[in-house]
Amino acid sequence: MSALLAARGIGHRYQGVLALNDIELDVPKGTFMAILGPNGAGKSTLAQILAGAIRPAKGQILLEGADVTARAGRQGLIRNGVALIPEGRRLFGQLTVDENLMLGAYGQPRAVREARLEKVYALMPEAVRQGKHRAAVTLSGGEQQMLVVGRALMAEPRAILIDEPSLGLAPILTAKVYDLLSGLRRGGVTVVVFEQLATHALRHADSIVVINQGEISFRGGVDDEATHEALRTGYLGH
Repeated sequence: MSALLAARGIGHRYQGVLALNDIELDVPKGTFMAILGPNGAGKSTLAQILAGAIRPAKGQILLEGADVTARAGRQGLIRNGVALIPEGRRLFGQLTVDENLMLGAYGQPRAVREARLEKVYALMPEAVRQGKHRAAVTLSGGEQQMLVVGRALMAEPRAILIDEPSLGLAPILTAKVYDLLSGLRRGGVTVVVFEQLATHALRHADSIVVINQGEISFRGGVDDEATHEALRTGYLGH
């Protein structure tokens, strides 16, 4: 299966501190990948680099085989169909649900935005649909996370990269977020989650990558025996 996104020899530092070291990674089209690791492992940095939000100190980012490293910047690769949902949601709390979603298609003709809005609302839970004129800050944590995913979908991405989707959520709400992500994957969207906790990710992902201290320490399919052994020994955390 061909790679939609790929990292080649990616290295990065923050004020001299090593964040990523020689990362080699392929994200196949139409798959669900979970990149797991403890806090401070380098997951968020890798998410931003893969999405083109920051330029790596060394190495290349490839999009369908083309080098797009030089395109990194504030807009990332969103115009190329790669959407990043950063840790912390970053909603405009005082804007309504409708207004937050519309920002995801900023610059598009009104008719296009309204057509996309209808599609996105069809994926949202009832509470979000019924509260479309409410301020985003009044939604629950799980509903806000759904809204952030919906805002990314307004750009009609080919790939969604989401950093810590379960952060601060109860397990039942985390399950709903992952159900939504799995539905997107079945619809052809490539999904990559960056998580500390493996539980929900392993129920939905096709493959996993473990990153620790800026380096990839394990990779495999969720059904591989090596992955099962890693789980049994506690290698991936709980």
